Amino acid sequence: METPNLFELSIDGASSGFLNETSRWAKFLAIVGFVMVGFMILFSLAIIGLGNSNPMMQASFQSAGYSNPAVLGIVYLVMAVVSIFPYLYLFQFATKMKAALSSSEQDVLNSAFSSLKSCFKFVGVFTIILLGFFVLAFAIGIVAIMTSSQI
Repeated sequence: METPNLFELSIDGASSGFLNETSRWAKFLAIVGFVMVGFMILFSLAIIGLGNSNPMMQASFQSAGYSNPAVLGIVYLVMAVVSIFPYLYLFQFATKMKAALSSSEQDVLNSAFSSLKSCFKFVGVFTIILLGFFVLAFAIGIVAIMTSSQI
């Protein structure tokens, strides 16, 4: 069942041009993001593999405050895996929008906007989680400073 068009909006030539250009930039940013994620994965695997086998590398990690280089490598790997999702949604938006503009199919256009919504929703939720971690770290830091000054 198709919902009625409540606002009588349409995609005219100008909107189509803006969406076409937006889809090209979205595709470019998604591809660059995938490449960056690939480098993050390679970097994390190098840290995990070489960090424990190379004594010089292990000493440099320990002097930087990391007892085990593999932990840092795993953190980078998790960050890389999490970073894939917004780039994937952005790439899906770009390809679906291009297809929707060339075929004039409403379902494809809706799917493209759904992918864009998912991208922003993911980034928004991730931002809220990071802000929560920052607030928690700040609170822990304040408590640590207060307890250490009372000793």
